[in-house]
Amino acid sequence: MHLSWRSERASKAAVDASTALLAGLVAGLAIAMQVGVVSLLLIETAVVRGPRVGVAAGMGVAAADLGFAAVAAVAGGAAGAALSSHEGEIRIVAAAVVAAIAVHGLVALARDHAPDPAAPEGGPPRAHFARFLAITAANPLTIASFAAVATALSLDGPAAAAAFAAGVGVASAAWHVMLTVAAGHAGRWMKPRIRGGLAIAGRLAVLALAAHLALG
Repeated sequence: MHLSWRSERASKAAVDASTALLAGLVAGLAIAMQVGVVSLLLIETAVVRGPRVGVAAGMGVAAADLGFAAVAAVAGGAAGAALSSHEGEIRIVAAAVVAAIAVHGLVALARDHAPDPAAPEGGPPRAHFARFLAITAANPLTIASFAAVATALSLDGPAAAAAFAAGVGVASAAWHVMLTVAAGHAGRWMKPRIRGGLAIAGRLAVLALAAHLALG
């Protein structure tokens, strides 16, 4: 019995940095590939503004994911528990932020039915990086998902925690670069009217998802 207990305990030993990196890559890709508010806004931005702006926006999302993963790796289950206890309030705040962004976009599109990628209101790439960093950070419930993985892994010290966060960041960045580059180049083949229609449809979809987030 004693040997069996020691064997079970050893099987649950903390993972090293290389395993944590791999787990971070898998977790980061799984979260990044989910279709939601952020991905719809990213696609719309890349189609309307082009791949360069789209990539900058995607890096804003990846930066937020990296930060979330770092918090999850350090705080572990405590972060997930703290967020879960305030999940309703966080969802309402996030929904309000997303709805405001969607409404603002619809008003802007009403003034300009065929957005020019070089138009001043589009802003430079760094402005879109900051915008999507803020949009993603407005819903920190993603930390709970990363915290669940980090807790299950029992990360072995600072090196493993850093490796896990780095894996999440790299996976998120790679996916969002691929997504925005593809959407951006596809947008170049579309007529301005089609791009404008897609932009409106994207903002309406985001508004619907915001309502679902608030009610869910």
